[in-house]
Amino acid sequence: MAAVPQRLLTILLVLGPVCFAPTLAQQPTHAADSVKAATVRRLLQLTGSTEAVLRSMEVVIPAQRAANPQIPAAFWDAFIARVRHDLPQLVDSFVPSYTSRFTQTELDQLVQFYGSPLGKHLIEAQPELFREGFEIGRRWGAIIARQVADSLKAAVQGPP
Repeated sequence: MAAVPQRLLTILLVLGPVCFAPTLAQQPTHAADSVKAATVRRLLQLTGSTEAVLRSMEVVIPAQRAANPQIPAAFWDAFIARVRHDLPQLVDSFVPSYTSRFTQTELDQLVQFYGSPLGKHLIEAQPELFREGFEIGRRWGAIIARQVADSLKAAVQGPP
C-alpha cells in the first residue's frame, strides 16, 4: 500500500511542471511589455518548444499508465486533455524567463533566425542531434566508467 503514494509522488514530480503551469501563468511577467511578450510567443511557436512539451507528455503517459495500473484510465485521459487545453498557459509561463534574459532586439534576431531556412533546418535536425549526442555521451561515459573501474581494481590488487 505504501508503494502507491510513492508512485503518485513520482508521477507528480515528472508531470508536475505541466500540472502547475496554470498557476505559474498567473504570475506577473516582470513588467514585460506586450510587444516583447508577443515576440517571445512567436519565438516559442517557431521553435516548437511548447509542442515538444506536449509530445513528451504524450510519450510519457502510456508508460505511466502501464506502471501505475491502480490509477484509473480516466485520470490519464483527463490529464492529457487538460494539458492540450492549457498549453497556452504554459507558453505564458515561459514568457518571463525569456523577457528577463533577452532584449527586444535579441528576441527579434532569434525570431528572424528561427524563421529563416537555416533556423528551420536546425529545428528539424535537433531531435536527431540530441539522440546522437545522448548516444555519444553514453558511450563516452561507459569508457570512463570502465577506465575508473580498472584503475580502482588495479589499486586494490596492487602491482603485479
